[in-house]
Amino acid sequence: MAVMNCKMCGTPLFVMDGMQTRECNACKTIQLVPKDISNENLDKINRANSFRLSGDYDKATTIYKELASKSEDADLLWGLVLCRYGVHYVDDPNTGRKIPACDNPQYQSILADDNYLRATELASPEQFEVISEEARIIAAIQKQHLREVNSRETDESRMLSDGSEYTSSGASEEETSVSLLPAVLGKRKIVDPELAEADRILARGILDTRSLNNLANRYEKLAAARPKPGDDKEVRAALEERRLECLEKAKECRYRSANMILEANGNAESMMNASNTFAQLEYYKDSKNLMLNCMDRALDKTRRVQDHLSSASVQDRRLLTDLSIRYKELVEEEIPETVPDEIRKALNSRKREFSIRANECDYLIALIDMENSKDPEILRTAAETFENLGKFRDASKRMDEAKKKSMSASYERAEQAMKWAYEPEQFEEAASLFEELGDYRDSVLQASICRKKAVRKELKHISNKRWHLIVAATAVTIILIIALLVWIQPELPVWIGVFLGVGYLWKRILDTL
Repeated sequence: MAVMNCKMCGTPLFVMDGMQTRECNACKTIQLVPKDISNENLDKINRANSFRLSGDYDKATTIYKELASKSEDADLLWGLVLCRYGVHYVDDPNTGRKIPACDNPQYQSILADDNYLRATELASPEQFEVISEEARIIAAIQKQHLREVNSRETDESRMLSDGSEYTSSGASEEETSVSLLPAVLGKRKIVDPELAEADRILARGILDTRSLNNLANRYEKLAAARPKPGDDKEVRAALEERRLECLEKAKECRYRSANMILEANGNAESMMNASNTFAQLEYYKDSKNLMLNCMDRALDKTRRVQDHLSSASVQDRRLLTDLSIRYKELVEEEIPETVPDEIRKALNSRKREFSIRANECDYLIALIDMENSKDPEILRTAAETFENLGKFRDASKRMDEAKKKSMSASYERAEQAMKWAYEPEQFEEAASLFEELGDYRDSVLQASICRKKAVRKELKHISNKRWHLIVAATAVTIILIIALLVWIQPELPVWIGVFLGVGYLWKRILDTL
């Protein structure tokens, strides 16, 4: 038995030899099982599938090609097809099941793709039924895409022929799918196909957050293009204009994606992710206000930890820390002169509110630490936080409570150190821990006991060391004398050397004593 990740949702699935397809228990979709289910092969396939699910189709394709070059398998070839057409799976709002969506529909039909045709030849009847159904759905998506492209290209041709401005009736000026690179050759404008394709995808409007983020990455990649050394001023100006256009559209994609998350009103973490996106957009449209909205919602959802502090997670604490930092940055932030007056007034009026919310985040963080931690350092930090909060809520009362818990935890740590101590150094360390507590409980007495035990242990070690040396020296002396009497002629120079050596050894022993 081996573990394979679901190609639609990533859930781990158990597979056995002989299986050709496997139904996912989570998303209820049926998928192909590779012929080779060894751990090494499945690890690579799982990694490729993970790259594809995250939108990194190039890395996924590289792994699938490497595996397919060693052994032809319908599952591997189908993986290459999914990567080429940028296929990921989204939830169908009507049925709740996973359905394919294409980031890169292509002009060639999937039904004519070489890898798909080869996969159908290698597939078993059961596998053929699965991939043919998926291919049919993807082909329908392609047809719809091509119909949209043809209608757009007709509009583009009209624009290029008469030079008049045109905006498609199906899209607003912001979402127009016509994008021209204004590099001029004579009087003709050059159409940038890659940018135009990205614009067409954006103009469709029906995109999920994942597709929008992938599209934003695509625009940012196009914006990274730089002029060549030999390019003239017109081309350089055209590239700069395109760069600004791509960056603006990338912002639009990020803006829409974060707006979708905000409208979904999910958990605190998703709200924080959306606020991070809006923060990166800075003053694009109303991103600043939406960022504050997301932060407020995240804080509102995280406030609930106060009712069940013992079950507060590390994730809750991290979110509160991020919120605290962000609110403090807003308090200290200088508003640029370019910001509209109405936004400036709103931000200035809310700075006090930001400070209060930063204090609330710090208060909740200290409460979580005080409730869940037994580390004296963490408890001491919580006490300092309450002290810095001053009169905020019941911070002074909580400070005393945190200090008591910190002292108690430090005493327990010293007790454990004393209990497990064996060497003199360990008793000395335990004594230092008790001395740090001052007159707390019987810390002075315990420190004195640890010091005495350390002295006794040291004396015992010295005594043991002396006796070990005496026994060792006696044994060496006897062995040397016997060896000399049996194997060596008792000549005078030899005896003198032996007695000098034994005498030196005993001198060292006496010095030790």
